[in-house]
Amino acid sequence: MTLARLLSAALVCTVGALPLVSPGAEMSVPSPSLQNDGGIPIVSQADASAALVGVVLVLHAGLDRQSLRDNGLAALAAQTILRTPVKQGEGPAIPLEDAVAARGGSIRFTVDPDDVRFYVEALAGNASAVAALFQSALTAPDFSPATVRSAREALGRRIAQNQQVALQVGLDMLKAASSTQANAGLPELGTTTSLAQLVPSDVRTFYATYYRRGGALVSAAGNLDALAPGTLAALAAALPAGETSAVHVHVPPLAGTTREIVTHRDISSPWLIAQYPGPSVNSRDFGPMLVLAAFVRRTLSDIAQVPGVVSPTFASRSVGAVYDYDRAPASLLLYVNGGLIGDPSRAFATALSVVNVLAATRLQGSIEDFKAEATGDFAGSATTLETRAWLAAVFARQSASPDFVNRGLAAIAATTPDDVQRVARTYLGNPTIALVLPRGTNLQD
Repeated sequence: MTLARLLSAALVCTVGALPLVSPGAEMSVPSPSLQNDGGIPIVSQADASAALVGVVLVLHAGLDRQSLRDNGLAALAAQTILRTPVKQGEGPAIPLEDAVAARGGSIRFTVDPDDVRFYVEALAGNASAVAALFQSALTAPDFSPATVRSAREALGRRIAQNQQVALQVGLDMLKAASSTQANAGLPELGTTTSLAQLVPSDVRTFYATYYRRGGALVSAAGNLDALAPGTLAALAAALPAGETSAVHVHVPPLAGTTREIVTHRDISSPWLIAQYPGPSVNSRDFGPMLVLAAFVRRTLSDIAQVPGVVSPTFASRSVGAVYDYDRAPASLLLYVNGGLIGDPSRAFATALSVVNVLAATRLQGSIEDFKAEATGDFAGSATTLETRAWLAAVFARQSASPDFVNRGLAAIAATTPDDVQRVARTYLGNPTIALVLPRGTNLQD
């Protein structure tokens, strides 16, 4: 039997899998509301039964506000805020992240192509006090050499950890390759070399230029009734007024019939990560792509024949597909750990052939099971306060409504086999491929 027939048969057989969640199932996630408070959009998902409060603050101070020389500056500014000493009670001032942890909470940040987003979470009874600590550091960061040095060291540790994760290395390579602006594709945290060139005055200037309330958004989920009045609006409103502009650094798009990026790391097995373009959440193709991602993910897992001794969590991280719709530009990512399923070259070729068959072969039978799986995947992406708050923010910024739950489920329910086929043919063309290989290995032949 030819590979194409084998894959086609696998696709037909996979449709018989049992659904975990029916396409029409309801999710017990509170519907978000959107209001404007003093010019600041605030998305709220109140849940009185929750023990925690989670708040996302999004600011236009991401990668595209850096020049190429300033790789890592956006992350260093955010980490400096986390390392800024704050006072609570009569004790000495301690770094913000330590002060938040002392109250049973947590705070972290993510640098996106055009934004930086902070996430702070705390027990409902402590949420107002924790938010006040965050606000004090956000509006008056400490740019002293000692604090900036502490922030740089913290970033260095995170960078070192990321470089040991092959999947993360590949994703970073693809983000750089798919970015329409060179600076927006830089590593999220910078590199240890680039960070070493940055001094406190660089961080102070970046903060003064880009930490403005224009374009800011606050999204919160959990027991919001426990917050003191005005807490959410005060976070962004405390920053100076004004809009910011991106630093435009054009990068020529990758061309050619084969777009392959290769790197080597101290890892035990090779990885392949392939990136295809994807639609945004306000596209008519959003629902079909959610279903298509479930289709690809299940088919890859079945064809890979993941051994039963491998835990589901490990297997899901070793073979799979992710529709990355919360990032601009959106994409469908396919990844395979070549060491998990035998011959790496054959595993990689099979994985890419799965996608080619999907784009070229008309779907047979019902797709209801895959719609059910897509519903379950979408529900699974909103199981924490952080993901709920962030997805509501994504929908609020990219569409007319922050109600990601109903919009996502409705888009999946309305998807037809012809929609899935159309989306496969539209988006599953020539991928950009990242190969992360063990040192001394060459699989390009």
